[in-house]
Amino acid sequence: MGIDDQSVRISVLELIGYREWTETLGPDREWLIQKTQADVYRAIQLKVSELGGFVIPIRYDYMILLASNLNEKDHRKILKVVKKYSPVEPRIASSCSETPLAAEEVASNLLQETEAGEVHYEDCKNKEVSVVAHVDADDITGLTKTIGAYKAYIKVLNVLSYLRSRLIEWGGMAEYLGGDNVLMILPPNNYHQILEESIKKVRELKLKIGVGVAPTFRKALLLAADALSDLREHDHRFKIAVRIGNPELKVAKSV
Repeated sequence: MGIDDQSVRISVLELIGYREWTETLGPDREWLIQKTQADVYRAIQLKVSELGGFVIPIRYDYMILLASNLNEKDHRKILKVVKKYSPVEPRIASSCSETPLAAEEVASNLLQETEAGEVHYEDCKNKEVSVVAHVDADDITGLTKTIGAYKAYIKVLNVLSYLRSRLIEWGGMAEYLGGDNVLMILPPNNYHQILEESIKKVRELKLKIGVGVAPTFRKALLLAADALSDLREHDHRFKIAVRIGNPELKVAKSV
């Protein structure tokens, strides 16, 4: 298997007519909207993680499923759970490509051709791989005690904004995980190049990055968290560490 034979699977879930549903709730509705979003997200995250994936909620009426090596049957199981908790009809489209962003764009286009309550699943010709980086900003807890929770939160969002602006150039994505943690979803074929080119800025921002490479996103997240824990515990001079979950996958050394 060559290094260009690896792809990432991204699926997009839409709750059809969600905005119209919110407008039926009356003016005292925001608390109910937030509760409903939390309930639906919780149910989906539990099912998707059970199958080996991970969910990024983005707008909540649209959610991105990190779904490498989840098959069509898995997606129908996810859809069944969504139907149980969602106030409106859902649909899912799934595609794979060499970069997460390219796969997401194709899935979003396919979604428009997908019937309500259905799954549009494109098979992948290449080996599906998951590559994620768990990013931790140094001593945000200490900073919070100095400048307050909100300003410290803004600092983390600034890191997220920087990573998003850089990653989109490479076809990757970034998402806030809570606390001082950010998730990077990386292209499998050149993630090492992305990390090498961003190492200078990583040091300026005082970040530690654990990288996980595995067949499924849940396993990749586990490996990334393990690598990050090692960096925190031993204070390595290297600020990026990589963990590999499959010896057949193409990898980079720690940088």
